[in-house]
Amino acid sequence: MQVYSEHLHAAWGLVQRGSPAAGVDGITTDLFAGVAQEQLGQMHRQLRRDCYRASPAKGFFIAKKNGGQRLIGLSTVRDRVLQRYLLQSIYPRLEATFSHSAFAYRPGLSIYGAVDRVMADYGAQPTWVIKADIHQFFDNLSWGVLMGQLERLKIATGWVRLIEQQLKTGMVLQGQFYRPNKGVLQGGILSGALANLYLSEFDRLCLAADIPLVRYGDDCVAVCHSYLQANRSLGMMHDWLEDIYLTLNPEKTRIIAPDEGFVFLGHQFQAQQVIAPERKWLKKSKQKKKAQPVYGPPKACSIVKDAKQGPKHKKSTDEYWRDGMTTLYVTEQGAYLRVRHQQFQVFHERELRCSVPANSITHVVLFGACNVSHGAVRLALQRRIPLLYLSNKGRYFGRLQTTGQAKIDYLVQQVTKSQNEDFIRQQAQSIILGKLHNSRILLLRLNRRRKTELATKAIADLADLIKKMPTVETVESMLGYEGQGANLYFQAFASLLKGPFEFEKRTRRPPTDPINSLLSLGYTLLSQNVHAMTEAAGLHTHFGNLHTVKPNRPSLVCDLVEEFRAMVVDSLVAYLINSNIFTPEDFTPPDGRGGVYLHPDGLKRFLKHWEEKLQAQTVHPHTGYKVSHRRCFELQVWEYTTCITGERESYRPMVWKK
Repeated sequence: MQVYSEHLHAAWGLVQRGSPAAGVDGITTDLFAGVAQEQLGQMHRQLRRDCYRASPAKGFFIAKKNGGQRLIGLSTVRDRVLQRYLLQSIYPRLEATFSHSAFAYRPGLSIYGAVDRVMADYGAQPTWVIKADIHQFFDNLSWGVLMGQLERLKIATGWVRLIEQQLKTGMVLQGQFYRPNKGVLQGGILSGALANLYLSEFDRLCLAADIPLVRYGDDCVAVCHSYLQANRSLGMMHDWLEDIYLTLNPEKTRIIAPDEGFVFLGHQFQAQQVIAPERKWLKKSKQKKKAQPVYGPPKACSIVKDAKQGPKHKKSTDEYWRDGMTTLYVTEQGAYLRVRHQQFQVFHERELRCSVPANSITHVVLFGACNVSHGAVRLALQRRIPLLYLSNKGRYFGRLQTTGQAKIDYLVQQVTKSQNEDFIRQQAQSIILGKLHNSRILLLRLNRRRKTELATKAIADLADLIKKMPTVETVESMLGYEGQGANLYFQAFASLLKGPFEFEKRTRRPPTDPINSLLSLGYTLLSQNVHAMTEAAGLHTHFGNLHTVKPNRPSLVCDLVEEFRAMVVDSLVAYLINSNIFTPEDFTPPDGRGGVYLHPDGLKRFLKHWEEKLQAQTVHPHTGYKVSHRRCFELQVWEYTTCITGERESYRPMVWKK
């Protein structure tokens, strides 16, 4: 990643004008100033090598005016410098997405502009006013949605990765380490801009629906001409916020009649008039001139230029790592994984084949006889990077990772709801409907290109099963419908494949033909991705609905995988086979148990296409954002989390459109 030293120095200059307080390391801005040249030089080297590591924030509570406490996070001075650098770099892209409804955290805009905008509508005639507040806004921002928005803006990958690291680094609160699984730091340098980005689509939807929204952070006002318009608008706002995993605060959200007054940003609105709050003037000697941050693109750093730079490693490393990847696959038998300078290095036959910064990796997948150094294990555990062990044939053995981080409040809800038959039935039904729907859509798409009688019939039969599902009363009966649908689907799927491969039915352990071999490998990799997302969200992986709780089975992961089988794995396998990317020579002859597997070169080819599939973008139906398939896994885990917390009654699977 291209980083310019002068921009870090400029960022430090802005940080120096802000709070002098220290983070968890005890270093104030005054202490940092004494070693600034050395520290900024070290940061520059670390950023260029992609091995910079953020520190936890220092957490503390401050009292709210209306009672209660607000959790604030203060980063270390080093991290504040980096945050300021990142903000300077990405802000022009963010500002271009903001609507004129948003007034907070934007240069040149203020509460007075927001008040004037409200008054322009309020002062004309008696009105009905929506006064709304988003419940715990900063604490509830979904990282999956936020990262998807940054990726959609085509922000440089290195910057997105650094922002994600800053979000996920956690905080030290009252001497205890605390790792949230969502939200941004209140008081953080990046937080205001990211919060506006998070709500940019919400703002756009309001304006498109002729809702005259004025928003200052999480405080919203919309002036309407009738109660009917206000009630309808508030309902739409509620639904749009739910789609991005936010809710309105019922205690602070209401529709205000024309004869009532209300307060917005400290200003009293009453009878088409506004009264400003009384200002408390400080003595001149105590007044302090506030620094005005100037946002703009780096003078000598272009996002476009950075994106066009060639690969950092030699061409021979492409089989291990390419731009956009987050998983390191080690397939060479006898390969050795070690660590040097915060980078994972893969050696084979004593030759360095690949060197990848730890900051770039979320998973390491080891196939067969691969060795891992103690240092690599330690770094993986420190960074919460799971090491997944598969046989050289792709069979899953297990994973090495730190103990699960299931949130206690989520766990209590999961245990409670695992005893609730109505909840289990409702979620199981949604999961099966999502699976059947996506299976049918894949058959429809394939059948357009190569029509078969078997597929046409299966498409109609699956539609009938989908119609019958809402009347099924027990999970056992639902499983019967699911099994019936799977049989119809795979028979039709087989008829739509062309080439020399035969595929009669789904076989698992072992896969007895090349198609089953590809499907099994794809399902294994899919499960491990969803497993990681589920744990990262703070959910316990064993409490499922369609798949009952069993020892040593991640039943919830098994549930959440179902809707993605056809969408991600089966569609990829159909493409690989129908495009003649694999030949019979890419697979081993049946072994003693009848199992058929990919040869090493074929495995590498599959992993290349698998990563491309995960990085391919699609529209997430509930948020409306165009994101990668990998990001969709994360968003769907959050969909399920809203069911656990009671924000939503029934799980909404991700379903394909025709």
